[in-house]
Amino acid sequence: MINKKIAILTTKILIILILIAPSNASMESHIVLKINNEIITNLDIEEEYRYLTTLNNDLKKLDKLSIMKISKNSVIREKIKKNEILKYYTLDHTREYVNDVLQKLYLKLNIKNIDEFKNYLASNNLTLEDVKKKLEIELLWNDLIKNKFTQQININEKILKQKIKNDGLNKKLITKYDLSEILFQVSDQKKLINIIDDINKSVISSGFNNTANIYSVSDTAKFGGHIGWVDENQLSKNVIKLIKQLNIGEITEPIKVPTGFLILRINNKKEKKNNIDKNKILKELINYEKQKQYNQFSLIYYNKIKLNNKISE
Repeated sequence: MINKKIAILTTKILIILILIAPSNASMESHIVLKINNEIITNLDIEEEYRYLTTLNNDLKKLDKLSIMKISKNSVIREKIKKNEILKYYTLDHTREYVNDVLQKLYLKLNIKNIDEFKNYLASNNLTLEDVKKKLEIELLWNDLIKNKFTQQININEKILKQKIKNDGLNKKLITKYDLSEILFQVSDQKKLINIIDDINKSVISSGFNNTANIYSVSDTAKFGGHIGWVDENQLSKNVIKLIKQLNIGEITEPIKVPTGFLILRINNKKEKKNNIDKNKILKELINYEKQKQYNQFSLIYYNKIKLNNKISE
């Protein structure tokens, strides 16, 4: 009788162990890759997955393998940036400007306040501190780029003033475009047609946002390529010519830019009264052109330092 009870108890214990084994196994850490001597584990990639899907819920529509590949590449990008940043800065995510950017982030996600954002993060097994650390890396990276390349920023005010005059940028009504982007690079021009074909197929099957996460090398990729609202007077004549032909939801053909090829999507558009202040328009054009050049330097510099990092999988 005692032996029978022991047998029953042993069976119950085995069943419990079998039921909880997958949960424990999923928590086990194993090395996925190394960047120089720094270990990246599956838990690091899982955390990045949670972060990226928090920023772009559409990612969850992709198969797990695709999402984990995106997350792995995102971790690599962040670690390389972080290692470079630490040569010049000390990380301290309590900086006030981190909180400013944090607010812009949750408002962009249509979240009203910090408490709602904390709850939203908790539902994705993330904390506010997790997000602050990531935002600080991006902010310090941008600061590093500005410090390194400010002297190389080239703004020709004469050309911009001529643009205001020739393009009628002082008209009473101007069009604003809510844009998203996919910025991609091709090492071999012979593969360009194939990559464009892959991107177009991905846009159809997975949507523009997810395709941006997969293919775009821009920092906007983690937001599904979303740029935001841009005045028509900030865009080049070639870009305006292309997007004026499109309806909301349509995308441009690939546009050759200094850092690769750019595909734009019109999410929305509207007309607004233009402040016919030539000095203000000029200032906006200068700021937009500066940021565009900083973005180009950022990508060039990242690609350069990536070559100096040993990535082993």
